[in-house]
Amino acid sequence: MRKGVNYGIAVLVFVLTMILMNGSGILLVSGAAFFGTMIGGVNGVNGVYEFLMNNLNLFTCLIYVITGSVFLLWYYFAFAEPAGVPRFVNAQTRRLSPSCFVWLFILSFAVEHVVSLLMTLINVIAPSAIEEYTELVETAGVNEYSPVWVIGTLILPPLVEEIIFRGLILGYLRKAGACFIVANLIQAVLFGVYHMNLVQGIYAAALGFLLGYLVWRYESLIAPMVVHALFNFFGTVIVELESNILPELFFGMIIIGCVPLLVLALVMIHWGIGGKKRG
Repeated sequence: MRKGVNYGIAVLVFVLTMILMNGSGILLVSGAAFFGTMIGGVNGVNGVYEFLMNNLNLFTCLIYVITGSVFLLWYYFAFAEPAGVPRFVNAQTRRLSPSCFVWLFILSFAVEHVVSLLMTLINVIAPSAIEEYTELVETAGVNEYSPVWVIGTLILPPLVEEIIFRGLILGYLRKAGACFIVANLIQAVLFGVYHMNLVQGIYAAALGFLLGYLVWRYESLIAPMVVHALFNFFGTVIVELESNILPELFFGMIIIGCVPLLVLALVMIHWGIGGKKRG
């Protein structure tokens, strides 16, 4: 009976995530439109709409703050508080070492570039899907760099999404008795569905599985949060710099070279070379 309850809670977390992420956006737009109407009528609504379109990163931040507040509290009372905060913090950090962050950095760099190979394959199979994804990226404000962009791309998404998917959902699936591989696969697929875009969903599911593995390897959400943030950074700032500065051939060589680099990083992380062993 208890196992079934935990499976149900895992599903509930995902459903609420979808409702809050989409519902909070609708609520913010509706509230902004109402406020604009009150202060300036039609012109006020147009002004608010223009403001939102010019500040998409701020809009994203607000959505993550609303959603994250709910699930951060949930995670705290469900997992951190029962274990005791000092013990919980110690458990989250005891298997981390300086060398592990070096390998996490290398892993993040390699994964981001290997994803380019995956997207090339998708482009061959479903070019229209890549076109839709490219249009989505161009209109989402992910390359409009600013302090708000840092918060809305490198801080809040890794924090909130890791708490939800690798913290709550994976945690409840494990409590339900699912073996790690099955639980990790389920949360990874849900992470892909959560993105509601075929291209992003495919690589997000693969990334989600890797991030779940890091939770198992380090018994901590800190490692996947770091990789998630670095992945977002490399996928925006660094890839843009590379594509603008490097010759296409050299850029392609980096992508190909990241395949063995990814394997090396995974081997070093799995065996804990230079770091703390997993007990």
